[in-house]
Amino acid sequence: MRKTRRFHTIRPGSRTVRHGAGVRRFALGVFAALCTALSAAAPGAEWEPTKPIRLILPYAPGGTTDLIARIVAGPLANELGQQIVIDNRGGGGGLIAMSLIARAQPNGYTLGLPALSAHAANATLLRKTLTYETERDFAPVTFVGQSPLVLVVGTANPAQNLQQLIARAKETGRPVSFASGGIGLAAHIAGELVKLRAKGASMTHVPYKGGGPATAGVMGGQVDMLFAPTGSVLPLVRGGRLRAIAIASKERSAKLPTTPTMIESGFPDFVMAESWGLLGPAGLPEAPVSRLHDATALVLKQPEVVQRLDEQGVELATSTPQQLREYIRAEIKKYRDVIVAANIKVE
Repeated sequence: MRKTRRFHTIRPGSRTVRHGAGVRRFALGVFAALCTALSAAAPGAEWEPTKPIRLILPYAPGGTTDLIARIVAGPLANELGQQIVIDNRGGGGGLIAMSLIARAQPNGYTLGLPALSAHAANATLLRKTLTYETERDFAPVTFVGQSPLVLVVGTANPAQNLQQLIARAKETGRPVSFASGGIGLAAHIAGELVKLRAKGASMTHVPYKGGGPATAGVMGGQVDMLFAPTGSVLPLVRGGRLRAIAIASKERSAKLPTTPTMIESGFPDFVMAESWGLLGPAGLPEAPVSRLHDATALVLKQPEVVQRLDEQGVELATSTPQQLREYIRAEIKKYRDVIVAANIKVE
């Protein structure tokens, strides 16, 4: 955002003020003008959008990120008094969208809603090809929500829990196959973490082109298991097409009360979720950050928004910009540790 500069110009031929009172009035006028200019440029100055805001999503329409954006966009537009234009820019593992956000003018009119797991994983997996710096080139606005990962198997799979699945692999010598919607996504990293901790059990990653095909592969029995956000598999579990055998949250979910946590399943500190945060380009001034943060926080507390996303297994939560920055930093480290230990490479 450009700072408004106001100049008081004394033109040639202007009448010179010689009287003391006149000089004082002139000085006070200049002082008042300067105060007005400084106030307008002050970091704490209020900001209101005067044109539509572009919300860039790193994925194609239809996924959980797109669903969150469309449920939140309407109420947020009402709160800000401006239209929110959703721009789906899938491809490149999220790099296309994140590059657009990083290069945008830091004026409050371009924002992004990435899945923070993929955003964090890319910092390690694609560090040689990234056109932006994951921490430096974005301005955090607020955390938006999360959906704990659920471990599911097909209903034809005899394993009733994770320990049985691992034990059968050890007994038969047959690797446990785990699906994901792509290399570096939360589902992939979670599977690799199980592989690292399940000593003596062979496991094989089977990447698909998207979460939908990966889920179909598990339902059809082509792949043994899949980690997926709660909302994306909850209808299939309730409909008897998938079986949930563990959830990667600190406590059991009210939506899946009989499903044990990964911690209960013998994997200490195994907590993983797909999460989302609102980001802008680096250099976004404090005023628009504050306005966008406050407006989003109000929207995420609206009962209808909470209910609609709760039905999809998304737990809404907000944060300060600094808390979101720290969360992203912690996610980068968590994913980097797994990626390095499992020697994950992007082909």
